[in-house]
Amino acid sequence: MLWEQKVKNHFPDSHAEIHLGTILNNLRTIHKRAGTEKVFAVVKCDAYRHGAVRVSRHIEDAADWFGVASVDEGIQLRMGGLKKPILVFNVPGYDTAAAYHTHNLTATVSHKTHFDTLMDGTRYQLNFDTGMGRFGFMPEDAADVRQLAVMNQRLSCSGIYSHYATADDPGSDFVRKQYERFSNITELFKEIPLRHMSNTGAVANYDIGHFNMVRTGVGMLGYNSGEKRYDWLKPALTWKTRIVQIRKIKKETPVSYSSTWKAPQEGYLATIPVGYGDGIPRSLSNKLKVWIDGELYPQVGNVTMDNIMVFLGEKQLPAETEVTLLGGEGWNAHDWAEKAGTNVHEILTNITGRVEKIYGES
Repeated sequence: MLWEQKVKNHFPDSHAEIHLGTILNNLRTIHKRAGTEKVFAVVKCDAYRHGAVRVSRHIEDAADWFGVASVDEGIQLRMGGLKKPILVFNVPGYDTAAAYHTHNLTATVSHKTHFDTLMDGTRYQLNFDTGMGRFGFMPEDAADVRQLAVMNQRLSCSGIYSHYATADDPGSDFVRKQYERFSNITELFKEIPLRHMSNTGAVANYDIGHFNMVRTGVGMLGYNSGEKRYDWLKPALTWKTRIVQIRKIKKETPVSYSSTWKAPQEGYLATIPVGYGDGIPRSLSNKLKVWIDGELYPQVGNVTMDNIMVFLGEKQLPAETEVTLLGGEGWNAHDWAEKAGTNVHEILTNITGRVEKIYGES
């Protein structure tokens, strides 16, 4: 496989191999399972640290829309050459109103004041809060919102959307309630072409309708958004580094800050040049396992900012031996999230700019 390197660091201590073809396949799989007319790729937070511009370019022909959190993220995609429509999820303000128009970004209107905020000719989509409790008009205000939209013909409405709060895992009755609320709302907006609510979790975990466009972010990167795992989603990122030092330690030797771990026997300790400054949660201290030379080995002691230590037992390996931290044959983001008490989104977005990105087309 040929790998393309992005923004080369002079001396990176670790790198993430990102398989663009895997992302494209995941996107197509989710689109097919949803059975919707269109598919919406969520690439906020630098595509969950996979590289928003590079990922978006690769999947642009297969995606109908892109979604970002902020105007700055939308501008980044435009500057990177993206031509497809881009929806900004966050609230528009007077300071960003011109940017929507200049960079051909679609705004989210989730409060009546937003109609006055946006410039003439701006495209927008309506957001309704059917149970997420974050942004959006309330369902009981749908008729009034429709009237506001009719009164503001100087703006162009292309869609209406909502967001599931509990679709990450199967078995939630609230998903059905939200679905029914949104279905009722859309009856008042039949002339609006796009209606979307389902994310990866809704497609993976629920047999419900998905309106005419499905959104996916973490799903196209290879993960269900909740705890349940599906083998039809393939993780696209593998994070690798190397051993920088090996030394022999005696039984009962303490390791790292606060001496939370002591060697159970005499053996070899490997030092790895990554830590929470690179994206390994400190909450994984004494819980993480990494893949080295065909085996999983325990990370020991508290995770430090720049290093972790791994106990190899009686196995002595040379410095520069490759270490797989995340993905590949080692633990994936589900494993990390389970041990860290968080979700895969946080695991992926925690990966910092110190980690080099290398792209493969397949």
